[in-house]
Amino acid sequence: MNVLIVGCGWVGTHVATNLVADGHRVWATCTSAGKALQLEQLGLVSQVADFDKEYCTADFDGEAFDLAIISVPITHRDTLDVVADRFSRLSAFMQKLSFKQSVFFGSVGIYPQVSAEIAEDTFADEELDARLLLGESTLRSAFPGLNILRLGGLFGFERVMAKHFVGKVCQIGYQTANFVHVTDIDGIIRAMVAKHAQGKTYNVVCPEHPLKKDVIEVSAIKYGYGLPEAFSDTDTTAKIVSPDRLMTELDYQFVYSSPLQF
Repeated sequence: MNVLIVGCGWVGTHVATNLVADGHRVWATCTSAGKALQLEQLGLVSQVADFDKEYCTADFDGEAFDLAIISVPITHRDTLDVVADRFSRLSAFMQKLSFKQSVFFGSVGIYPQVSAEIAEDTFADEELDARLLLGESTLRSAFPGLNILRLGGLFGFERVMAKHFVGKVCQIGYQTANFVHVTDIDGIIRAMVAKHAQGKTYNVVCPEHPLKKDVIEVSAIKYGYGLPEAFSDTDTTAKIVSPDRLMTELDYQFVYSSPLQF
């Protein structure tokens, strides 16, 4: 299988490493020459592409891909104009390529921060985060067969929640966790390829939602980090993002069904 990862950051690198290990050929874009060199050393064919710049020099002309994975982020600092420009350039870049199947890594941050169980179609578009929706809709308009994976908080391996709260007052401990282990992202992509998924939108989070406080305490003990100084209960939002559609349609069982297993 020939795979292209556009915006090969932390998640993309884990996915790419596993694909290469299984004998697949992987191409990637990243935003710096240093990162491109690191990816080359992992066995990828890599080029620099920064979609915040007016001109993109990356060129995969002549290559035909079985799968294109788009992992270009949208941060809380990005304005609507920045997102519009970035994804317009990204869309134009993708339109020059040949691929059979495509996946975009979105975020469950697209949903409001409310106490509710949330499926992919719970909210109307006007209730969703405008910047994240703009990224999704720009790509889906250009590529109707695009699959969108709305990822929860990303953990696994060197990403350990407890390390960020050592000796601090944790303000989010009594919120419910909507997290996913990077191992499951890899597994879900493979399940989508096997099912020939087209035009699907899935929430990608563990089916179990413990309090973040419990995740921090368990990971601190497991990985040898100090505990927070205290947990504040000022925010007890019970936002529960459901992966039921994904599990049913892809017949997928999570390797890590709970963040307490990370």
